[in-house]
Amino acid sequence: MMRAPRALVLALAVLAVARPSAAQTPSTPLGASPSTSPGAGPSTPLGASEVTERFSKTAHLDADGAFELTNLYGQIVMTAGSGRDVTIEAVKRVQRPNQNAARALLQMIDIQVVEEANRVEVRTVYPRPRNFPGSVDFTITVPADANVSVRATGGSIHATGIRVEALRTMSGDIELVDASADRFATASAVSGDITVRGLKASAIQLTTVSGNVRVDNSQSERLMARAVSGNVEYTGELARSGRYELVSHSGDVRLMLSGATGFEVQANSLSGTVRSDFPIARRGRGAEGNGRGAATPRAIRGAFGDGSALLVLRAFGGNVSIARR
Repeated sequence: MMRAPRALVLALAVLAVARPSAAQTPSTPLGASPSTSPGAGPSTPLGASEVTERFSKTAHLDADGAFELTNLYGQIVMTAGSGRDVTIEAVKRVQRPNQNAARALLQMIDIQVVEEANRVEVRTVYPRPRNFPGSVDFTITVPADANVSVRATGGSIHATGIRVEALRTMSGDIELVDASADRFATASAVSGDITVRGLKASAIQLTTVSGNVRVDNSQSERLMARAVSGNVEYTGELARSGRYELVSHSGDVRLMLSGATGFEVQANSLSGTVRSDFPIARRGRGAEGNGRGAATPRAIRGAFGDGSALLVLRAFGGNVSIARR
């Protein structure tokens, strides 16, 4: 059977929304997937129905392969598996007052999987990306040594045990747990929190515009964490000769340190206070002060212990604190 052109299908869908039938009896249209099922989610607008369709595919990656995912709207959950397969499970969703219109729009969401040269790329394609009333939720398992990059426009990213290169979302939270990176790991959001726990990488860069950044028990020789509107927190040990730069424009910068690694600190706040629970030696004098070193209420400059790590801490509209864990 010949398939109708996309422009015609879109026009029929718009017409169906404009002139809904009096009775919307659930039915499976010609050509629809048997797994298509209507339902009302917790965020479904009053009078609207949600129609879903499942997608499943398995791909293969050899050792040290690459996996990339590009998604416009929807939640993403990723875990590391023990085999060489990439398993991709997805749920396409469309919400519309008219179920027939929703099903027609659902068929326009295309999930493309490209396999080439030890690389798997997954991307969602919409007929009109802007303001399209649909989304795709992904649940993906990748080999533990695959280098993973994810880019989303709207939706949160939750990843556990993967080898990460880059996680990016415009609107949504990022949570990265017990992950690693070959060298450099980065996560960024425009509107959302970034939480990292147990990450091992040579260098880590975390940035958000509107949200908090939190790093727990991670190992890195270099960490850069920035928030424009939100707090930046680090909890755990410092690496000898490590460099840690934590900056917040409108929020607090907090460190909860464990271990015995010494550090040199350069900390200041434009309109808040700066405090350290560690005795800081004044630079060039070797004398210990009252916990603030060469300090004013809004700045600390000095060293604790052997000064092997470097802390650069800046807050513009909040406080800076260095505490013992």
